[in-house]
Amino acid sequence: MAWSPLKNPYDLFALTHKIHTITECMDVRSEPGDYIFKKFPKRSASSRMSYVNLDQEAMEQIEEDPMTVCGLYIIGEPDTIVEVTIKQYNVNCESGGLMAFVDGWELNGEYFPSEVDHHRKLEDRVVEFCSDYRQWPKVSNKKFFKSSQNAALLQYRIPTKGFFIANVKFHKISQPCNVLVQDTDGIFQLNNYGHPWNCTIAAIFPAVVSLSSLKIGSKALRNEKVNYDCQMEDRLDIGGSGGLENSNMDKSSSVCGYSDAPGPQQALFCGTTSVRLVSSGKYSNQATVEIRKASVEDYDLATLICPV
Repeated sequence: MAWSPLKNPYDLFALTHKIHTITECMDVRSEPGDYIFKKFPKRSASSRMSYVNLDQEAMEQIEEDPMTVCGLYIIGEPDTIVEVTIKQYNVNCESGGLMAFVDGWELNGEYFPSEVDHHRKLEDRVVEFCSDYRQWPKVSNKKFFKSSQNAALLQYRIPTKGFFIANVKFHKISQPCNVLVQDTDGIFQLNNYGHPWNCTIAAIFPAVVSLSSLKIGSKALRNEKVNYDCQMEDRLDIGGSGGLENSNMDKSSSVCGYSDAPGPQQALFCGTTSVRLVSSGKYSNQATVEIRKASVEDYDLATLICPV
């Protein structure tokens, strides 16, 4: 059968996703597609031609200490999870090279979601790997990972030379729990879906928080006023911390009760602003939370200022 004169046969092999080049040691991305990183020894620039089929921009080196750990920080919409497939990699174990997939984000030894918010143990959320040539070609070079929330991290340490190609996809989920905020404002839903788990929205900036609706605790609280100093097992904790770790955050308020009326605004001037829904599993708790980035004009609304 002959090709149609109206169709280029090479269109069958056209890329259906974007190709991105990693040029920063800390690179935050929210687009799907292939992410490429390459590193060459400065003294052997001619060897760059040995890696074919990679974007020319990927030839650029990231200036850094040889043992620096870099990261591709991936973040999606609140109702998504992240899928990462390592399509190819050449990261030599013997030279100190190492890669790791993190279910969540890590920064300065701190993690989101924190251990109190995640259903997996921290040691199970971090998977390390590198190219062990003693096993080649007995093991597959391809790696496949999925996150539990809208944030994931691909860390890498390549002392001398190496490369990797990672494909990133985002998948919609029906019951999002932990959410890392990528925009400076938005309205978010927190829901435990009747389960005994914690769910946290974290914004990595000082923020103004207000509650649009609330349904937390037993139905006996339905006719009571909303309690912003709640000591119940089921509650909504609003607070902040200096870094990603928010398990011991400073609290601005702890809220429970029922309401469909907008609540007061609370400005939290911290490195990370967190709203955590704590649930025993006895009730179906839910809250609608509005978050926007705080400015100096919001100091009059301040309910918490974290130490610098």
